[in-house]
Parts: sequence; C-alpha cells; structure tokens
Amino acid sequence: MKKNSFLIFLILFSLGFIAGILIYQYVFLKQFPIEPLILSFQKPEISNKNGDNSFPPSKEGALKKIEVDLSQQKLILMEDGQVIKEIQISAGKKDTPTPTGKFRVIHKSAMVYSKSVDCWLPFWVGFTSNGEYGFHELPICSGERVGENEIGKPASLGCVRLNMGDSEKFYNWVDIETKVEIYE
Repeated sequence: MKKNSFLIFLILFSLGFIAGILIYQYVFLKQFPIEPLILSFQKPEISNKNGDNSFPPSKEGALKKIEVDLSQQKLILMEDGQVIKEIQISAGKKDTPTPTGKFRVIHKSAMVYSKSVDCWLPFWVGFTSNGEYGFHELPICSGERVGENEIGKPASLGCVRLNMGDSEKFYNWVDIETKVEIYE
C-alpha cells in the first residue's frame, strides 16, 4: 500500500510541477516580462542635438506596429496600418547582425547598463525575451556617445540604435506588446 501511495504522490507532484511551469511561462511572464540581463539605475541626460522634433502624437487606442527595414536602415512606425514616422537607424554589422523576424516589445527602461559591452543604453526598448536585443539611443561608453556618425549604416552589435531626440520620443510612443517586424 505504501508503494502505491508514493507513486500517486509522485505523479500528482509531477503534474503540479509541470502545471506551475506552464502557468509561470504563459501567464506570469506575459503580464510581468523579465527585465533584460542588465540593470536599470539612472535617468538619461536628454539631448535633442540631432533629433527631429516633428514626432506625431499617438492616437488613443491606435494599433501600433514597428517595422525595421535593415536594407535601408530605417525604423518605420505605424498606427492602424498607416505609416506615421520613419526614422534613420543604425542596426547590426554584418558580423553582429540584428535578428530578423517577428517580435513584440516586452520591456522598457529609461536607462540600462550592459555588462557585456560596458556601456549605458538610454531609452531601452527590448524585443527579445533574453534581454539581448532592443532599440536604444546611441550608447554611452566611458562617458562618451558612440556611433553618432554611423546613423544610417550598419554599425551596432545587433541592437537598433536611434539618434538622440528620436529615441526618447520613440520610447514614449511605444507600448509593451507593440508588434515588431524586422526584415532585410
């Protein structure tokens, strides 16, 4: 009798464990996405030195979508199927490409620190669950902006870089769960 009780306990425990993992993965993570493997600490310095001030206001309840055309190094913002803004970007280099495919915005932070590149990334908008790739302003490495003259050509380590000014407006425009499509 003890052996049967133990087997029933083991089966029920296993089923409960599997159900817990599924609930965590498909319910909890969708409501509370994991922050990237980088830390958020401070608010970025705001500079509109190179930014475009003509950023349209978002319509209440509009269906938003982000497209990234890697061949043209452009970020295309859409609401209800209509293009509302195109922004010149700097995506991944040939040896460190930006991933292509369909994603969704899963986390945002005004400033993150990337341990892997030892740089601050202002206005982080992450679109991969591992926190590895996202949209962000020109990085700040050793106290200096990097890549200011590279906007419009592939130069990043895989993320999508936006110019100062554009990045803050993009950060404020985008919502968690906004669809992202990246193509060549």
